[in-house]
Parts: sequence; structure tokens; C-alpha cells
Amino acid sequence: MKSGNARRALLVLLSFIFALFLLEFLALIKAVNYEHVIGPSSYDLFAKTNKGDPELLHVHPPHSHFSGEFRGGNITTGYRVPPSDMTLYRWDVNYDQNGFRNDTDLKSADIVVIGDSFVEDMTTPTPRLMTSLLGNLQGKVVANLGQYGYGPLEEQAVLRRYGLPLQPRTVVWMFYEGNDLGDVVHYHKATAELRRLPSFWRTFWHHSFTFNALAQIYVQFKRISKPSGVKRSGVMQTPGGDKLTVYFVYPSGPLSKTDLGALDETAHTLAAARSLSAAQGARLLFVFIPTKFRVFHEFCQFPPQSECRNWAVNDMPERLETAMRSISPEIEFLNLTPKLIDGVKSGVLPFHVDDDHWSPEGGKIAADAINDYLVSTQKR
Repeated sequence: MKSGNARRALLVLLSFIFALFLLEFLALIKAVNYEHVIGPSSYDLFAKTNKGDPELLHVHPPHSHFSGEFRGGNITTGYRVPPSDMTLYRWDVNYDQNGFRNDTDLKSADIVVIGDSFVEDMTTPTPRLMTSLLGNLQGKVVANLGQYGYGPLEEQAVLRRYGLPLQPRTVVWMFYEGNDLGDVVHYHKATAELRRLPSFWRTFWHHSFTFNALAQIYVQFKRISKPSGVKRSGVMQTPGGDKLTVYFVYPSGPLSKTDLGALDETAHTLAAARSLSAAQGARLLFVFIPTKFRVFHEFCQFPPQSECRNWAVNDMPERLETAMRSISPEIEFLNLTPKLIDGVKSGVLPFHVDDDHWSPEGGKIAADAINDYLVSTQKR
């Protein structure tokens, strides 16, 4: 009896190994990429469609179109949030010949706006985009050169490859406090990896059934083991007297040694961008986008379980401005924090409650602030 059970167990094991061998053989001969079959192991909606780029790391395909919807902002990737607090996001967006969010292929532009997902802003309809509103206010052509995931080093390449060829008179460079310093560090690691010759076995492993199946199991485990969103929440009172829960993704605290090194590199990157722009007769305006916590913290009460109780705003905007002024005094600097705080005081929610990106109302505040600055300094 025991020997029969052992033979059956061995047969099952050998059948499993043979089936796995067949699955992996298809990846070995490059007949199947299981990342495309099983799905990417990240929350990146564009992982399957993005084009690789040795300088930009990724870019959307030329003349691409994306549409869809998703409930829950970026806080829901790591924390459990009640359905009543989750926003329904929809998008229906077109991209130009270079993979940026412009409905037409621009030959020239009066203003180019460079940045990350705050500029691309895929869930905001085109007429309400910050760049569209700025174009209306200025009465000029504004090119949207934002792409999610980009940091200062990718954006320098965007300026050189796509921005300056449009012959702009003004370059607006948007910097997001939440992750742009981290993007500098990530960029060096990612480009170093790209410089390594991709080995046959490394490529096979990333396309294999085993790797992608394990990655998906990990993703599903993370989804069911998420901590409560209360840990990243605060409660504020609306003008109507209601209580509103808001969630924060990016923590706030003292700048680390790594942060300070990335900040210094950002300042030097901006100085080089200023020289490139000036050589073409364009001014460079650096715009600081604060985190949601920097804007909302003074309006919130934090539950006892909230980690946000222990957070404190740092002096990043002041350090950035000082660093840039010391390297290149000609760089113009605009901090959006005061205007966004004024928006909250007036009853506007400039950020989504369940996401650290700004809402269309926040984009409007930014467009108004940039326009006011450009109008007030146009004689420079």
C-alpha cells in the first residue's frame, strides 16, 4: 500500500516537473513571454505597452491611445481603504509622435512644460489639464512634456531631445517633492543595469513562467495582507461641516544624506538646463510641487493609529531654492505650496482624497499661479 502511494506521489511530481519543463521551454526558445501572459508584477498600467529607451528608461508609443477606469488612488496599492473613500478614476488620452500627452504633433511651442505624472495627469480630461489651462490663460501654445515616473535626469533629456527643438520662449520645469529626489537615485541604478549586456539567462528568467508566477503570487499576497489605511490618514472638516478622511502616500520628515546628495545633483542638473535654455533665448522657471501632507497637515487631525502624527514638514523647498541660486542665480523659482494651502482654506480640495496627485482643481491652482508669475515677470 505504502509503495503504491509512493509511486503515485512520484508520478505526480514527475508530471509536474515535465509540465513545468514544457512551459519553461517555450520561454527558453522565446516563443512565449509569460510576463505578457500572466501579467506584470507591478501596478504599472503601461508596463506592456511602453517602449524602452536607454536615456528615458521608458516612453509611451507614438500616437498611442489609452482608455479605462480604476477605483482607488495610489494609497490603495499598499493600504486597505473603505470603498466609500475610493475615487473612480477614468481616462481617455491621446499621445503625440514622441509619446507625450498632446493631441497633435507640435512643430513649435511658446511654452514647454516638463515633469512627471503631475504634468501628464492621465485621469484629467484634456480641457482641464494644467497645461491646457495655462495655454488658455497665456493665449499661447503650451507643449505637455510630462511622463509618469520621470525625475530630473530623465527630464533633462526630455528638454534636450523634445523641448528645445520646439523653440520655446519659456521652459517650465515641474519638480514633485514626493519622489523626484528618489527618482535621481533610481535613475543611476536603472541606467547602470541597462549598460550591462543582457545575458541570455537573465532575459529567460524574467520571461519565465516560474518568475512571473511567483511574482503574481507575491502581488496577490500583498493585496490581501495590506494594513489599514488609517495608518496613513488624517481627518479634516469641510466648509459644510462634514468630516473628510484624506490619505497620504509619501511620508514627510528630515532629509537623509542620500536626499541631500540627490538635491545637490538636481540643482546642478537645473543649472545645465538653464544654460541650454538661455543659449536658445528661453527662460527657465522651476516650479516646486509640494506633497499632499505639506499642504493638508495643518488642517487635519490624525487618529491615534496614524503614522502621520509623527511626521513633520522639512525645509526641502528652501534648500532647493538656495542650492539653485548658489549655482545659477538666473533660474527662476516658484513654490506652489502657499497657493495650494490657500485653496484648502477656501474650501477647494487640490489633491484627490485617496491619491497623492492633485485633482483638476489643484491643476487649476497651479496653472493660475504659473500664469500670474509669468505675467508679473514678463519684462525680465
